[in-house]
Amino acid sequence: MLPRSAWAGMSKYGAALWSGDTDSTWTSLQVSVTAGLNAQMSGIAWWTTDIGGYAKGDIESADFRELIVRWFQYGSVCSLFRQHGARDTEIWLLGDEAEAAITKTIKWRADMKGYVLEAMKSVSETGQPVNRPLIFDFPEDQNCWGVERQFMFGANILAAPVTVFGARTWSVYLPTQGGSTMTTWKHMFTNEMFIGGQTYEIDAPLDEFPLFQMQD
Repeated sequence: MLPRSAWAGMSKYGAALWSGDTDSTWTSLQVSVTAGLNAQMSGIAWWTTDIGGYAKGDIESADFRELIVRWFQYGSVCSLFRQHGARDTEIWLLGDEAEAAITKTIKWRADMKGYVLEAMKSVSETGQPVNRPLIFDFPEDQNCWGVERQFMFGANILAAPVTVFGARTWSVYLPTQGGSTMTTWKHMFTNEMFIGGQTYEIDAPLDEFPLFQMQD
């Protein structure tokens, strides 16, 4: 069930909340990230958005094509991954570059099926949401307290969706666990390793976004 209204505890009935009929704008994407974290921290485990926004948006415009690529990337690290809108937005209508970037994202999400299922299982057993702000998992790291548009996707993956048109780098803070300076993170697209406790300027070509896996 996908209702417009919501209340704490609704998840036990298999009900999911989505962001409503948002416009296809970069502002809507930015707000969706923070709204999703707020909703899930309020006890609503199943969160989703209309990827690309529901209303407006010109599938021939470079702005919209980049927006929907970046929104697919955000959607891939939400508990529910779905597209919907008041227009034809099949990915093959968006041009070769956008189609290739979205296909890469869809394949990544499919490859993570086992991880997603474990995250869903954890929700049912512990109540911990799939997406949570960094302070949830890293309360000792005070640098996390001001981070609003990065979040954990399950227990081990940190996502920092790109939400600005034309951005090809993105500032990312990688936290430390228990205050340890030895926390390491692996970029899930490049396999490059990073040390926690620092802010990095991460390359973000159109077909990738900052996505890191915490190492043991």
